[in-house]
Amino acid sequence: MNVIRIVLPVLLIAIFGNCSGGKKNGLLLPFLALLNNPGTSTASGSTGSTAGNTGSSGVVFVSGDGSGNPSTSTSVSSSSGSGSTSGNSNSAGNSSGTASSSGNSGSSGNSNTSGNSGSSGDSNSSGNSSSSGNSHTSGNSDSSGSSSSSGNSNSDGNSNVSGNSNGSNQSGNTAGNSSSSGSSSSGNSNSGGNQDGNGGSGTPTSAVVVVDDPKGNPPFNFNTTQSIPMNITILDKGSKPVAGASVLIYDDQNNLLFQGVADSSGKLTGTLTAPTSVGSITIDVTIGGQSISQYVQLDKVLGITRTIRYQTDLPDKKVADSDGDGVADDTDIYPNDKDRCTELSYPSEGVYTLAFEDLYPSAGDADLNDYVVQLKNQEDLNAAGKIVRLRGRYQHVARGAGYRHKLMLKLPVRVGATVSYRREDGNGKEKVAKNSTKVTADQLNAGIELLPDSSSTLDGQNANPGEVFKPGHVATVEIVFDTPVSRASLGSFPYDTFAHVISTNKDIHFPGLYKNGDGSDSYLDSSGFPWAILVPGSWKYPYEKQDIRNPSQTGYSEFSQWVASRGGDHKLWYQHISNEAKVFPVSDSSDFLGYLLLSVRKFAVLYAAGLLGIGGIALYFLRKKQVRIA
Repeated sequence: MNVIRIVLPVLLIAIFGNCSGGKKNGLLLPFLALLNNPGTSTASGSTGSTAGNTGSSGVVFVSGDGSGNPSTSTSVSSSSGSGSTSGNSNSAGNSSGTASSSGNSGSSGNSNTSGNSGSSGDSNSSGNSSSSGNSHTSGNSDSSGSSSSSGNSNSDGNSNVSGNSNGSNQSGNTAGNSSSSGSSSSGNSNSGGNQDGNGGSGTPTSAVVVVDDPKGNPPFNFNTTQSIPMNITILDKGSKPVAGASVLIYDDQNNLLFQGVADSSGKLTGTLTAPTSVGSITIDVTIGGQSISQYVQLDKVLGITRTIRYQTDLPDKKVADSDGDGVADDTDIYPNDKDRCTELSYPSEGVYTLAFEDLYPSAGDADLNDYVVQLKNQEDLNAAGKIVRLRGRYQHVARGAGYRHKLMLKLPVRVGATVSYRREDGNGKEKVAKNSTKVTADQLNAGIELLPDSSSTLDGQNANPGEVFKPGHVATVEIVFDTPVSRASLGSFPYDTFAHVISTNKDIHFPGLYKNGDGSDSYLDSSGFPWAILVPGSWKYPYEKQDIRNPSQTGYSEFSQWVASRGGDHKLWYQHISNEAKVFPVSDSSDFLGYLLLSVRKFAVLYAAGLLGIGGIALYFLRKKQVRIA
């Protein structure tokens, strides 16, 4: 028993002692990381005038005018310290949010309201509005038009309004919920100048986020991934650019989507790529070791365009930065390499599946198994958010047709690169030794080969009932650009990865990349169906001649509903198999099993120690039992 008392605590410390909530230093066991969802974090004290935005304490959200400034229809008001404001306070526009305050709130001086706030029109307040303590407002407040309030409105204590008041106590249009304790918060409090405001939870307003995010319905191209352009500007309390601010963006499973540093103009641009099933993201901005967070719902968001206006003095604390690239060591993936700071993976865990129909330009039979490849890409970015290196792993999975194919990659960049390549068969036997080749921009624009003739890279078809799955060849590729390239020039994952059909000398690309002369998509057939589709995970594609759209043949009954909704519903259709007899049983290592396998690879030493410990315990009990028998 003494052995158990020693070994078990050591194992527990070894495994769980390395778990942390940090995002870079996250040695969390992968299956525990599944429980960490920043998208569902409760943000206290954030005020939002735009739907779908919350943040850390002291962060205020306002609608923008398209140029990084609060719109003229947005109220600009902020209270300081104990909830009182002295001097002149000018407010213009609509205040969005349900205002709730507890404690004493007072405002002295002249309060003038212009624009849509407290002027003509309807004044509506929806949600719960409550006030406890003594609330007193002095000055003149005029409101004309109709005023309506829905929800519960409670007042606990004495509430007095002096001056000329006509209409409702709440000016402008109010929608959403915002609550604060301690100091007062008036509606959605937006600061347009240098004010120490109240962020809604008794803490000063630390930053005002001016939101100009474009919204709408994205075009439906059978995409299971979404690419969201990002433009962020960071200003200090004097409206001067903040260079060197670190920005990290995560999805709702805590997977890193982007990392970069603001340039000398305080700007940061890039593109976020994630499955369409991702519903929210977290934006962390760090300056001098201090961070603020924004939680953004992605419903109908076409881009992230916002200006962050700090309302407090920024810390001048120096953080460790060994390579001097402007990215702190604790978030720098490559702390000793000034040319790289971030590694982005697509997907974060597991693989994606590329599935092609190869009869282009004729319509196919929609079994999506003529040529199937699994892939995973990784990018190395520098502090400016430009791509320095691109890596990929490509494995041939199925060939459910008689045609021969090659997998190609076209990159429309203006610089050359060094391409390293290696290929092995499905059993790990080397077929092409690692080699490096210098290529020009013209060669990258035309396309480089990733996998050769499909008739030589897979034994069998992996597409018919009764077949035993046989893994195909695997190619590993690294492209090191001569100079870093922008996201705009490279494109977003999966870039322009396409199949060249050797038998017909035709190229098959993803929809959304090429247009016909009449504006129609070059790679959607006459019925609007694609010849190529990208699916997250080790996808179990249909058996040969099983039309994924046909109710009597499909193994995915939600696919047609997903298409009918133009991608709005059933975003995880590929995870919900309705008929296992209609799909090929591809080995799946991208879900929970994949997490466990990844965990074993990442924490091999810990698990080895654990296995040795368990083996020691078992041996101890076995010997003890043998002694008793003897």
